[in-house]
Amino acid sequence: MDPFSQLILTISVTSFLTFQWLFHRVSPWMSMRISTGFMGLSDKQKVEWNSRTVSTFHALLVGIFCLYILFFDDAVNEDPVWGDPTLVKINVAITTGYLISDLLLIFYYWKAIGDKFFVVHHLAALYAYYYVLVSALLSNSRMCRQDGKETTKGEQLCSCLTGW
Repeated sequence: MDPFSQLILTISVTSFLTFQWLFHRVSPWMSMRISTGFMGLSDKQKVEWNSRTVSTFHALLVGIFCLYILFFDDAVNEDPVWGDPTLVKINVAITTGYLISDLLLIFYYWKAIGDKFFVVHHLAALYAYYYVLVSALLSNSRMCRQDGKETTKGEQLCSCLTGW
């Protein structure tokens, strides 16, 4: 799978829009019906409440996805380094959309939920996820030098990482 294939971009954008919708529409609507005290919260508290609600939903979604990959994705489980990481990249695309959505909300509602450490955390995570999406290490070994001799996967990994 190409690192920035149409599927990954579509999933990231859809994830971004979904998490914005959850923050602005679904969380307030559900919270008013589930908790009578929600309407008594200040605007700042409502922003934090909705942010945490969306964050919890995201954690549950990607956590379940990770468990599925761990238990049922044969390609990754049989060969974690060289296996096909399509499901992993889809999960990362969902999280990328969430992180960009949350970063936008942090900036927009800075007085309520803004924190420079959250911004650094989100940017560092986005960099790491960008690396996963463009890294050839998980998806194939064409970046590695092949000597034409038979090598083990460990030797291929070592030669890929060290250039030897």
